[in-house]
Amino acid sequence: MKIRTGLLAVIAAYAASVGSAHAFGLMDAFMAARQFDPQYRAAWQTREAGLQEERIARAQLLPQASFSYGYNRNWLTQNVENPQTGQTQTNSNDNYPSYVGRIEVRQPVVNFQGWAGLRQGQALSRMAEVEFDGRHQELMLRLYETYANTLLARDQLSIAQSQATALEEQMRSNDLMFKAGEGTRTDMIETRSRYDVARAQVIAAEDELGAALRELIGIVGPGQLTSVEQLDQLVPKFSPSPAQLDSVEQWVQLGRTSNAQVAAGRFNVQAADANVDRSRAGHYPQLNLVAAHQRDEADSVSTINQRNRNSMIGVQLSVPIFSGGGVSAQTSQAVANYQRAQAELDATSSGVEVELRRQYALVQSNAAKIQALESAVESATLLVEATQKSVAGGMRVNLDVLNAEERLFTARRDLAQARYDYLNAFMQLRYYAGVLTVDDLQTVARYFAPPGTYGRDSAYSSNETEKIDMKAASRSPSASVGRLPASARAR
Repeated sequence: MKIRTGLLAVIAAYAASVGSAHAFGLMDAFMAARQFDPQYRAAWQTREAGLQEERIARAQLLPQASFSYGYNRNWLTQNVENPQTGQTQTNSNDNYPSYVGRIEVRQPVVNFQGWAGLRQGQALSRMAEVEFDGRHQELMLRLYETYANTLLARDQLSIAQSQATALEEQMRSNDLMFKAGEGTRTDMIETRSRYDVARAQVIAAEDELGAALRELIGIVGPGQLTSVEQLDQLVPKFSPSPAQLDSVEQWVQLGRTSNAQVAAGRFNVQAADANVDRSRAGHYPQLNLVAAHQRDEADSVSTINQRNRNSMIGVQLSVPIFSGGGVSAQTSQAVANYQRAQAELDATSSGVEVELRRQYALVQSNAAKIQALESAVESATLLVEATQKSVAGGMRVNLDVLNAEERLFTARRDLAQARYDYLNAFMQLRYYAGVLTVDDLQTVARYFAPPGTYGRDSAYSSNETEKIDMKAASRSPSASVGRLPASARAR
């Protein structure tokens, strides 16, 4: 059988040359993604910028010191009228220097806007922190999905190639039987038609794998290209245990308290509430303690050739009277933004609850689906063997063999998809609960092994008997209560 070479040929050649020692596991990909992924790096810088909000707001309540200095050269022509004689006398003072130096310290004493701004800055800084925790969890989830999609594409290609090879062998068998007078031309046409479709599926699978590899490289970096080509493979079988998970209501409650999006929404509401007080404080007076020292020489016409020193300390009261309605408009705007933030928090909480219930159901349903599809693959394998024997005995025809093989390869594809979907739901459930950590990613990584560990096509083979007990790899939500991943620990 001739199939398109190119990317897959390069991958195969490299795999044969380096072996499994250079396998690129899920945790390897995660370490590379933390260094390269543009979205993660942008999230880190967003966090760093957000943490400054509190410091910026606090500065408005701390002492403010300023220094100013001015030096000038002056040319003065002064016309002075004598009131007695009515004559004008001209005095000139050419090119004389003047300077003014002033240092001032101002300490807010009563500043309602500043205190409200501090509360707003604190809420925004906390929001930046929890948003980054959410981005860190999202990186793990996004990396797994991309990594799994690449492996699934590779599995689908392997299945498509196996199907095309089986149909090619069937074509040879049809040709031999036709030449011996035992087959029909219809059998040959049927098999040829299925073979052509299988070849098209191989080409499509190659394209899917190439696109998936490029997407994964976009997360882990082009420097990992040779490693990405040596991705781990899913272990042959594992036994998920959905019964050991706690009730969905506990997951929902955990999501309400620990989900990063919900927590960020609460801080956003707090910031919006503080902004209402800050805007309303535009009507309130401000009281500042002011101390200043000034030195000057000839800073005005009347002080030519005079040097002065002036020190002062006192209080300054500023009382707003009318601002054209701007303060009232800003307050109304802040109230509207607060109500919007509250509505967005309600929507986020509702969406998180929906996703938690959905992912909890997917964990259970995919676990049952895996067991059913494993049985389906075994049954379909036996059906193909039995149908081939029946054809040889004259009880079945060529079309029956083709249909049986089609069911087998379809079951294999569905089984591979179900296994990846189960692990994805396993992580999604923890992500929406807000407790997805690197430990969970390591748990999922145990379901993968270096290429060649279990032989070819082991990801969907029904002949392997090794299993992994999900009970040893899972963590109940009760063990994660109150463990919203801190950025230092998560990173």
